[in-house]
Amino acid sequence: MNDLTTIYELFKQFGEDHKMVNEFKLLNSLEDLENIEINHRGMFISLDNANISREDGSPVYDVDFSIVVVDKVATGNSLSLINSNQENLFVIGQLQDFLISNLSGEQNFQEVNLQGFSAEDYNITAAVCSATFLIGRKSSLMGIDF
Repeated sequence: MNDLTTIYELFKQFGEDHKMVNEFKLLNSLEDLENIEINHRGMFISLDNANISREDGSPVYDVDFSIVVVDKVATGNSLSLINSNQENLFVIGQLQDFLISNLSGEQNFQEVNLQGFSAEDYNITAAVCSATFLIGRKSSLMGIDF
């Protein structure tokens, strides 16, 4: 069964090894993106929330990660804006494939929202989604740590 460390390490491996991603960071929240200067494509993740449940009688956590892939492109070229969004989607699609092939257990990627931000001489494109991972936790039959 998955754990947070394994999931994070796989995000990190993908972000650092992927040829289209120049920067990878774990953020406290997506609001931290406001303090990061975007100069090239980057992938940023943050932990969002978790749900504690007993799915099928087994104690589990459903943990949500936010995933953002951003890129910086020059203004004035519509095709570069389209291509940047397409490449951001491609990276998230490959991330999903990578995690499916390297993680056991349930995972679910949500809808990808495409967003953009404009400045005088450049545009920032962003593909934002969340992914939920099922993580096992110690059974109550094993005792409680006091």
